[in-house]
Amino acid sequence: MELLDKNLDLRGGGRAQGGGGFYHLSFRSGSRAGGASARASFSYVSREDEYDSPDRDAAVYTESDHMPAWAQDKPEEYWDAADLYERANGRLFVSADFALPRGLDLADQISLAHEFAQGLTADEQLPYTLAVHAGRDAGGLEHNPHAHLMFSERQNDGIERSRDTWFRRANSEHPERGGAPKSRTFHGPAWIEQARHRWAALTNQALERAGRSERVDHRSYERQGVDRDPGEHYGPAAAHVVGRGDDHDRLGNAVAVVDHEHAIRAIDGLIARLEAARETILRDGLPEDDRQAERRDYSSSFGADRGDGGSWER
Repeated sequence: MELLDKNLDLRGGGRAQGGGGFYHLSFRSGSRAGGASARASFSYVSREDEYDSPDRDAAVYTESDHMPAWAQDKPEEYWDAADLYERANGRLFVSADFALPRGLDLADQISLAHEFAQGLTADEQLPYTLAVHAGRDAGGLEHNPHAHLMFSERQNDGIERSRDTWFRRANSEHPERGGAPKSRTFHGPAWIEQARHRWAALTNQALERAGRSERVDHRSYERQGVDRDPGEHYGPAAAHVVGRGDDHDRLGNAVAVVDHEHAIRAIDGLIARLEAARETILRDGLPEDDRQAERRDYSSSFGADRGDGGSWER
């Protein structure tokens, strides 16, 4: 499977009627076999070490939670230990990239990202790191604010363990003798659909609290049953023309404007996905299968819609 679908439908999708807000949420697993490094990913999202550069989009907020005692003040040590001690065939982390609504106050964007991170991790006390990136363009204007979340599947069950013991195989009969138990929640497609639905709901709640009228939908246009072909589904601008009783020529012009706007948004989404694919390769390297000439789209395999038009990385 290729990193990106070349046969793109420029109608886009995943946005609510009348809104225009971007929806993007994709999940990816980081494994040693796939060339990933938990510490490198932490440094990247937190903009630390070699990623601390004025040429990169700034991390305006970071937080880590549910860490074992030995990593509570230094979360980078947790991800270092994952690289060192996690089993060779085990997942180092699961990551999520998601677009934040443009125009929200930074505090509201942070609160929204935090609520989503806690919703995924709190029940099982899974260690995580969250970073919010400003997403500003070269002129300093807000372009694509977004967040990166990386979390471990090792549950913090309250038992004190050393670094090396933490990542050992769990012992159900004598938990204190084994490693931290691993969550089995994040396997299969059901949790992805639930997470995508939850992110859309949280985003819409945040937009409503801010007095904003636009809404997002985690489903593609196809899944929503929306046909964007001109002449069949005109969109809000054209509907406004019809409501005023204007002539067919003006209706046609309105349809053309709406379709043009959606095409631009879809192209923006393609650019964003290309940029994100590039950043993933730079950060984690090509998946093992890619090195053998077969491309794999981790975002697609973890439930991202192709046509969501999301813009989340520079």
